[in-house]
Amino acid sequence: MEVNEQGLLVFKSTGWQKFEVLYPDEPKYNVTGADSQVVTVQLAGAESVYAEPGTMMYMSENIASNTECGGCFQRCCSGESCCTMVMENTQEELGFVGLTPNFPSKVIPVDLSSDNVKGSLVCKAGSYMAHYGECEIETDFDFNPCKACCGGAGFVRQGLKGTGTVFLNSTGTIMQKVLAEGEKIVVDTNCVLAWAEEVEMELQSAGGCCAMALGGEGVFNTVFVGPGLVMVTSMNPHQYQVAVAPEPK
Repeated sequence: MEVNEQGLLVFKSTGWQKFEVLYPDEPKYNVTGADSQVVTVQLAGAESVYAEPGTMMYMSENIASNTECGGCFQRCCSGESCCTMVMENTQEELGFVGLTPNFPSKVIPVDLSSDNVKGSLVCKAGSYMAHYGECEIETDFDFNPCKACCGGAGFVRQGLKGTGTVFLNSTGTIMQKVLAEGEKIVVDTNCVLAWAEEVEMELQSAGGCCAMALGGEGVFNTVFVGPGLVMVTSMNPHQYQVAVAPEPK
């Protein structure tokens, strides 16, 4: 298929980008596959990777697995398991761990230390899969009932803070946009995935009464106000589950 240059220019003008893994100069991980992806993390001696239970696919023999159960209440409230798997390289030679999500989805690495995130990322509950380096998994509460019920992220979100690299997981096509200071973007509430904490989240009506009732977009849309990173997905895990579920007989 020939590339439509005019079409590319139209897409470029939106400021959105299809998410693609941009590896650092000295990459410690590799993401493989088109869907149901696998991320392989390389670990030097005494280094560890932290992951959701059930995500380990393979690892070298010099990796020791343990479990941490701190912050169970917060983790359960934000859609995660009570415990975290810790896989540590116990020898000096390089080791590796292969991780894959617990449901058919893509792996989304995010460098928390990047200028677009600035050490703090808020994401939809259940989005976290793993991390290495410094990262604290916190519970981010939204006490605004209107935003919590209608903004697409719920009352309890995940707060990821630190300087390490986190691996999110989600279905659909992942898109990202870096908002400038004061720049606004309107997003369907079902498409919200993650955003830098510095980005402000607001709501606006999806249109008039007829549009809200019959337009298929619900009553509200989510509005993000920059500066910072915003990530969205074309089909969230709940939508995917409904789409592939067998019809009742």
